[in-house]
Amino acid sequence: MLFSIIFFVLFLATLAMLLGKQIGFLEESLNSTAKKVFGVLAIICLVLMLKPFKIISAEERGLMFTLGKLQNRELSPGLSLRVPLFQTIETVPMRPQEMNMQIDVGAGGAITRDNQTIGASMMFFYRYKEGSLVDMYSNYGISRLKSIVIATGSESFKAAIGIHEIFTLPLKQEEIRTQTLKMIKEKLAEYPIEITELKITNYDWSDEFDKQIAETMHRAQQVKQKEQELLITEQEAQKKVKTAEADKQALITQAEGEKESARLMAEAKALEGEGIRKYNESVQKNMQLEIELRKLDIEKIKASRWDGAYVPTNNYGPIPVQMGKVQQ
Repeated sequence: MLFSIIFFVLFLATLAMLLGKQIGFLEESLNSTAKKVFGVLAIICLVLMLKPFKIISAEERGLMFTLGKLQNRELSPGLSLRVPLFQTIETVPMRPQEMNMQIDVGAGGAITRDNQTIGASMMFFYRYKEGSLVDMYSNYGISRLKSIVIATGSESFKAAIGIHEIFTLPLKQEEIRTQTLKMIKEKLAEYPIEITELKITNYDWSDEFDKQIAETMHRAQQVKQKEQELLITEQEAQKKVKTAEADKQALITQAEGEKESARLMAEAKALEGEGIRKYNESVQKNMQLEIELRKLDIEKIKASRWDGAYVPTNNYGPIPVQMGKVQQ
């Protein structure tokens, strides 16, 4: 940086001297003040035309080239000076950049585990590693580094596809993307570039496989239709079984209800008979009691009517005539 500033100051001084000499030819027609103003304006215009500085934004880094030779340092964001005509400054974006890649179906396509050729459209997002820009320009260059990324991406995608069968791709897309990105990052770890994201936007395969898919889908639909018909038949059979079981259970429930009803009726009749028997016993007891009471009443009447006279018992003679009371 110090060398650039010194060189720039010397360049301006030389330029001012040259302009001063040119202005000397105009001394006869211009006064001293006018010459100074003209000289200053000329220098300013020349400086602006030569652009001796470069503004590097916060999202960029700069590389300085002196007579085409790369200087061994990165320029940080801010204002950077250069010597016009001798030095140039190139900026490198540090934001993730987008790069698209296409793998065509055919000889260069990926091969699945079941020997089907797969193509794909992929989108990379990459950025240069900060602090490695000088190494990147010196040893690789932007175009060569992009070629390395594309080759690595193709190789990694083919390796990821090779462990899957073609019919599993719809369910394994995220797994394939993750495996591909992981392998790319591992293979590019020593390079001054970093892959931040990978998107696989489309898969492709041969026309023959498209026909095979159509045939497979047709057969699958036929199988599905047969399965549906079998399912309907099974459901109808199960419905009949359920209906028969329900009818059977209804008959069993009805028979059990009738049996229970008969049992309850028998118990009711038994209870009714027992009630009648107990009623008859009660009536009989009451009649016996009534007879006993009647006997007692008769005895009482007899006792009240007997005056104590002795009545002889003569079973063979005439009825005795009571002559008088027995003397006590």
